[in-house]
Amino acid sequence: MNIAIPNLGAALAFCLVAAGGGSAVAQTEMRAPEGSIEITVGAGAGGSPDVIMRTIAKIMNDEGIVENPIVVQNRTGGGHSNAYNHVLGMPGDDNTLLTLASPVFTTPIVQGTPSVIDQITPIAGFIQSELVLLTTADSPYETLQDFVEAAKAEPGQLRIAGGASGANDHIATGLIETAAGITLTYIPHESGSAARATFLGGNVEGHFGTLSEGLEAVATGKARPLAILSAERRTEEGYADVPTAREQGVDVVYTQFWGVGGPPDLDPAVAAWWEDKFRKATETEVWKEQIAANLQLGNFYGLDEAREYFQSEQETFRRILTHVGLAKN
Repeated sequence: MNIAIPNLGAALAFCLVAAGGGSAVAQTEMRAPEGSIEITVGAGAGGSPDVIMRTIAKIMNDEGIVENPIVVQNRTGGGHSNAYNHVLGMPGDDNTLLTLASPVFTTPIVQGTPSVIDQITPIAGFIQSELVLLTTADSPYETLQDFVEAAKAEPGQLRIAGGASGANDHIATGLIETAAGITLTYIPHESGSAARATFLGGNVEGHFGTLSEGLEAVATGKARPLAILSAERRTEEGYADVPTAREQGVDVVYTQFWGVGGPPDLDPAVAAWWEDKFRKATETEVWKEQIAANLQLGNFYGLDEAREYFQSEQETFRRILTHVGLAKN
């Protein structure tokens, strides 16, 4: 049987699969960019976004997934705005990618500037870090319920040490506040490590850490885990007995996340090509080992799913940043 295929334009190609009479299946055409690739990172060398992008770029080149040379370029400053403004200024450029991390949402909301995620071409979200709420080892609070009851009794008296205003731990604090109906005092620091030092010095009652950070503090007897902000309990030694926030009556699930996008008006065929390459890189054993070693999640969101995922996260940031009085748009 002959099937006439119409003119599909540049973005789509159709293939015929013959099975019991055959059916037409639509697939997105893929086109590889030519020449070297720059992955723009808004964080400095050694920061989480930088390390993640250098790791996955190396995997793509070492495993032969991408033949193009990949350069990770740090464009710091302005709460990642130098990085995203660079990429926004290169519409349709095949050879530039933008690292997506929480400041891509936070900075425009706080500064009252147009959304970045609504302008770029989301390609993939591929790594998440769950957070654990810690209290000091000598704290009177044994559970998240204890912590919440104390906050209800004395609004604003319990303090959370965190990074910059509007950072992931500020969002997590706001989510706990709104879900539990309590008021906490968030104390921003110039960095996460500075906040951690304040907490470990016994100067505040609470601190959010990634699971790997929290495990180290708990193992050395410097902290006590109250709740993990995840959908399900972790099974690793050190966390298997730590209930989620949801289990303790506080309906909060939240993760740090990282992903990648392209400039505005990126050719859909190039975007599809990159989505395929990042997916393949995250399916390698070396990437899976990296994820497991850092107690991270590797949920993959590609193209349209990535756009929905990042837009949903943006709305969470807007809601909480409004709650804490930082939103300007």
